[in-house]
Amino acid sequence: MDWPVFAVALVEVPLVAWGTMLFARHLRAGQYIRPEGPQGHAAKAGTPTMAGLVPLLALTVGAGVLRALGWPFGARAGFALAAAWLAGGIGLLDDLLSQRRRSSQGLSPTQKLLLGLGAAAVLFLFLPLFGGLELEIPFSRLRLPLGALPPGAVFLLLLISFWGTTNAVNLTDGLDGLASGAVLIVLLGLVPLLRGQGELAGLGLVSAGAVAGFLWVNCYPAGAFLGDVGSMGLGGLLFGLSFSGGLVFLLPLLGGLFVLEALSVILQVLSYKLTGKRLFKMSPLHHHLEVGEVPWPHLLSGANWPEPKVVVRLWLVAAAFVAVGTFAV
Repeated sequence: MDWPVFAVALVEVPLVAWGTMLFARHLRAGQYIRPEGPQGHAAKAGTPTMAGLVPLLALTVGAGVLRALGWPFGARAGFALAAAWLAGGIGLLDDLLSQRRRSSQGLSPTQKLLLGLGAAAVLFLFLPLFGGLELEIPFSRLRLPLGALPPGAVFLLLLISFWGTTNAVNLTDGLDGLASGAVLIVLLGLVPLLRGQGELAGLGLVSAGAVAGFLWVNCYPAGAFLGDVGSMGLGGLLFGLSFSGGLVFLLPLLGGLFVLEALSVILQVLSYKLTGKRLFKMSPLHHHLEVGEVPWPHLLSGANWPEPKVVVRLWLVAAAFVAVGTFAV
């Protein structure tokens, strides 16, 4: 890792913090809160949203600055940036529909999946440019050459990983600073694992600087929200860095918190359909842990923690998963 990478990442922190505050001050798009959400969240209505555009733009410009300084950026870094912007584009469309409808409802789940399918097809076109990409197998010294898999299996792996990561990060974005802080933790865990791949390690560190700057504004009480453009865009970035770096099988470990959040939604739906009762007070998991009561019966009692405590403790969970993922290599 060279000094320009650290310099760009450090400069991005105050610039993104300032840019996010400026964006929030001039944006007329406020957050709409779903009626069935936690009662304490009603006060968040109107908070500027879609501010996740700022770190996405910043990390892209940062990558361009490094390229101008001679830092090598090839197809794999291009894949990661394309994944971030394709996912962010889906999220932006969702945000714009929410603003138009003046509600928390944007794209339907089916529409998101179909758009994700199209994005995965675009990303699939990058793979012949990768050369001999090998996928790390967790807790072993084995590596699976991507070229050893049939094209259909490669596309399926890419599609499921893209769908899963973008939507899981999106589901995690429900408390002030939770998703952005968790993404920052995963990025800081990814960078050392990508050190042998300079272009990806550089992009990961520059991205960490951009997300850290955003977190300055997004932490409790949030002055701006990621919006779906930010949460899905950052999810796409994590996917892109992991897949092009051969770490896609490690991603469920490194992003274990996102897996838990998505799993809690799946279990909630299954519990209600099979038993007529909800498993959690509310899903995703972070809402189950929050202080507050709900009028419907549920099988597991909540923790009733205040929002900042939920966020910090889930950050610690995210860090623990990153540690496990790091030792799995």
